Amino acid sequence: MQEILDSIHNGVIVVDRQELITLVNRAAERLLKISRKEVLGKPIREVLPESRLHEVLATGRPQLNEKKMVEDKVLLINRTPFYKDGVLQGAVSIFQDITELETVTKELKQLRELKEELEAVFDASYDEIYVTDGEGNTTRINKVGESYYGVKAEEMIGKNVKDLEKQGYFSPSVVSIVLREKRRITIAQKTKSGKQLIVTANPVFDETGNIVRVVVNSRDITELTNLRQKLQETEQLAETYRNQIMQLTQEKASQVEIIAESPQMKQILDMVHKVAAVDSTILIMGESGVGKGILAQRIHSLSPRSRGPMITINCGAIPENLLESELFGYEPGAFTGARKEGKKGLLELGNGGTVFLDEIAELPLNLQVKLLQVIQEKKLLRVGGTKFVPVNIRIIAATNQDIQKLVKEGKFREDLYYRLNVIPIVIPPLRHRKEDIPPLINHFLAQFNAKYQINKRLSAEAMDILVNYEWKGNVREVENIVERLVVTTESSVIEPVHLPEYILNSGASSNNRVYVLDLCPLQEATEELERQLISKAYERYGNTYKVAEVLKVNQSTVVRKMKKYVIKKRSKKSKKESLSDRISLD
Repeated sequence: MQEILDSIHNGVIVVDRQELITLVNRAAERLLKISRKEVLGKPIREVLPESRLHEVLATGRPQLNEKKMVEDKVLLINRTPFYKDGVLQGAVSIFQDITELETVTKELKQLRELKEELEAVFDASYDEIYVTDGEGNTTRINKVGESYYGVKAEEMIGKNVKDLEKQGYFSPSVVSIVLREKRRITIAQKTKSGKQLIVTANPVFDETGNIVRVVVNSRDITELTNLRQKLQETEQLAETYRNQIMQLTQEKASQVEIIAESPQMKQILDMVHKVAAVDSTILIMGESGVGKGILAQRIHSLSPRSRGPMITINCGAIPENLLESELFGYEPGAFTGARKEGKKGLLELGNGGTVFLDEIAELPLNLQVKLLQVIQEKKLLRVGGTKFVPVNIRIIAATNQDIQKLVKEGKFREDLYYRLNVIPIVIPPLRHRKEDIPPLINHFLAQFNAKYQINKRLSAEAMDILVNYEWKGNVREVENIVERLVVTTESSVIEPVHLPEYILNSGASSNNRVYVLDLCPLQEATEELERQLISKAYERYGNTYKVAEVLKVNQSTVVRKMKKYVIKKRSKKSKKESLSDRISLD
């Protein structure tokens, strides 16, 4: 019987009427991390206090289909009493590891919800949405399209656009043009039912540059008075749907899109594709918010280790007194409060995959020695342990600090630096790669339009201001600003007046322009502008002659208007006072 039970995949534990363990199979040993030799004959409450088998013995009733987390596993547990000649003899607990099933079920549910949401958006759209595959075969048409072609959508699904064009459903075929020229096309089109349409077709490319889908938006051209505005809305809608379809086709949610239009970022992505295939240690450097974590995730997803785990550790977020045990794990009884069975560290949990050490410069010097040993010897020593544990991991580190300066100051070990700096990748700040700013803004705009189910767009002037802004927070700041604009702007077009005041007033973006934030009498506006200009100039130069030279007026005019607006001259004691303290009003 023992051999039979040891051969099955499910765990089995049996207790007698006295609650003593009489049988444990191998699967139970593995799943519960117990030793059969050590627990046989012992009370179940002593070995597994939460087993609840004593309840089954007390009530004589089974307990079925209970899900329970045991460490990182989800177990499905059934507990049943067993009898002989009508007399209760004991109880048996059978448990099955359903961790992978739970994960798959959750992912399938999310995909199903996303699919239903996308279909609802498709059919609720005022415009026609017509989707083909990369060969021009029709895959989807929403309800509006049926009124354009005079037939049910089912009659066109699966048919190629060339055949439909020959049959007169529409002419010319915009999809055929897109497949040939591989770019977005907008043309006028006539349908079988006699409607005149304006259609915009967008190609969707895969990673190798091949067209995998074409998304077409069509609108009846009779609405001439609103044509310009509605065409822009249609393009935004098409972009939103294109992004949603691309998200559905991604194999893993971790494959985050990286916007790269600048030569610097394209060169970095080329480097990423090269180094992903090997196991060399990588050090990613760059300011906060440039996307170091996303780049590390891309390297992992493209590497042979993509099927393994990716463990992200923020060295600056874990308290220093807990960092060693979190990274390296600990043995049973290593310190007060430790688990009696010990614990694997985060480095050990990354076995077979990638460990991303973010903010590596925050790692204390004493732990830098242990990390160096892990990198060099591929093994680690748990806290309180005496035996080395082998680990098969790839290290990717990142920092926003000048790590070479830290090495010179003795705050970072030189030998660890050289071990980490095998392949350095430096991500330049956003202000040094302005080509990436417009596509980043458009990316987040489409993302938040879809998230909040609205349709906002940026005016050309607002885009120009944002492109010339410094973006000290880099990509993270772009994302936050775009979300703020999408949520707070009431009109469908985001203009310069909607931008935060600190962006409008920044030297890089203002370009000496004046932006009117609200209406007021012209005389008051003129006086306020004069007052601010003279105050700002005098604050900067402290000399009425220099102010007159900069503002290109007479010095007497400057003095007269300073008296008019009661702008006080600076004294030696008040040079550091704020502008508001130096300007008094009647």
